[in-house]
Amino acid sequence: MTRDLRRLLATAIFLTIAGFATAQPPGQASEDAPPTATGWKIKFDESGSNPVIVDAVLYVGSADGAVYALESKTGETKWRFQTGESLSPATSGSQVITMPRGTSIVDPMAAGINAAERQRGEGIRRVDMTPAVKNGTVFIGSGDQSFYAIDAATGKKKWSYVAGPGMASSNFTSYPVPAAVLKNGTGYFVTEDGLHALDALTGKRKWLFETLKEIPIKEMNLGRKRAPEGPVLGDGVIFLTAWPYILSEASKTGFLYAVDPESGKAKWVTSVAGLDITAPTTAKGLVFFAVEEPAALTSPSNRVTLYAINAAGGQVRWKFGAEKGYGTPQLLIADNTIYFRTGKSLFALELETGRQLSSFSADEISAGLWADDRHLYVVTHKGSIMRPKDTLHALALTTGQEKWSRGLNARIAMVHDGVVYADGEQLHAIDAATGKELWSFKGTGRESARLISGGRIFLTSLTVSYFGAKRVDQGYLYAIDAKTGKLNPSLI
Repeated sequence: MTRDLRRLLATAIFLTIAGFATAQPPGQASEDAPPTATGWKIKFDESGSNPVIVDAVLYVGSADGAVYALESKTGETKWRFQTGESLSPATSGSQVITMPRGTSIVDPMAAGINAAERQRGEGIRRVDMTPAVKNGTVFIGSGDQSFYAIDAATGKKKWSYVAGPGMASSNFTSYPVPAAVLKNGTGYFVTEDGLHALDALTGKRKWLFETLKEIPIKEMNLGRKRAPEGPVLGDGVIFLTAWPYILSEASKTGFLYAVDPESGKAKWVTSVAGLDITAPTTAKGLVFFAVEEPAALTSPSNRVTLYAINAAGGQVRWKFGAEKGYGTPQLLIADNTIYFRTGKSLFALELETGRQLSSFSADEISAGLWADDRHLYVVTHKGSIMRPKDTLHALALTTGQEKWSRGLNARIAMVHDGVVYADGEQLHAIDAATGKELWSFKGTGRESARLISGGRIFLTSLTVSYFGAKRVDQGYLYAIDAKTGKLNPSLI
């Protein structure tokens, strides 16, 4: 099952158990916030966009298709910039999907894929990209297929650039889209066409590097390209990974590209057999990625390979194969070690040689690896989606030995200043040294910690996700005290 189908399946399951709420304009102070609290809570339409704070202003994109600038201390809206104003009402919101009674789970998945394909061509009114803010300008892409430069002080558009599809998740998911990379007066970001380089002052395109030119479009499922993973800025080079929507056995190939940031030409390209390639990550003159090994179209692959590639020339330095398990592999680099999660196993490997240092196994290791200067933190999963039995583990960085564990049905959101923050039905703060819970916070019961800054945690709390004609996911954006989990007036 591909990464995209897994996302649609997970979303379909989530939608069957979600409640309903009345959509209200985001960015307004909530009436049900405690009257004595000066920490804040506002109505907000959650998307994949993660907030950033620059000069005490929080910038973030929303599923309503707008970009917001909020006073980080009060939550008051400084300005709101609406993208997708040219889109028709039929394409501005979620699509209605009705299925006859007794249909299988495959039917709504297929309907969702078809609806997502229609939206891809038309554009959708949502912003999943994380903002990039520099020199008084907010740079961000939208589901309406345009990339914008917005004045950070006034919210006025400086310029826009029609970039094409690939800068947003569908209206059935809320997955993050990485921020543009800003370097030497140029903004770099990806769409389905490849890597774009724009003049940051004018929005004029300097060059476009097209990915997946190596495979004829007729061999790709849906007759279109998949947006590459990245960009990742290296030493005088930009790295991307890409793999196609598969239709034939011949197109089961993934690619790592090293692109010259000045010319937009490939310095080198490395191809590997396999699919579901991860985003690249770099350290010590090497580029790392994992890829699912090829298998027959009728049977899923059960192996995954981690590659270490020479950043200067594209040669394979070493590779490490393992059983795949469930989910997309994940990589994390800490000091001289790369941690490789495959689904059932977690390996610690020496960066320069690939030598195995330690391993950790479980029935299922959930997505999300975090590390501090002492521990690696992972969550193992048992049970079902409806009745999970998850455990948070702290493993010694040097040996992989378990130092403590705690039953906790949540995912790791961030690790900061000796505290592990895990979110899910509640946001939990766990002492990183002992595993003791320090506090928990409950909003609507679907908490997602997005940012910690200035002693505060900024989190979204979803209230509903559903298929509707014009509505979007409705919820809240909170700012709470990182030490107490409260809307703490002392911070204002």
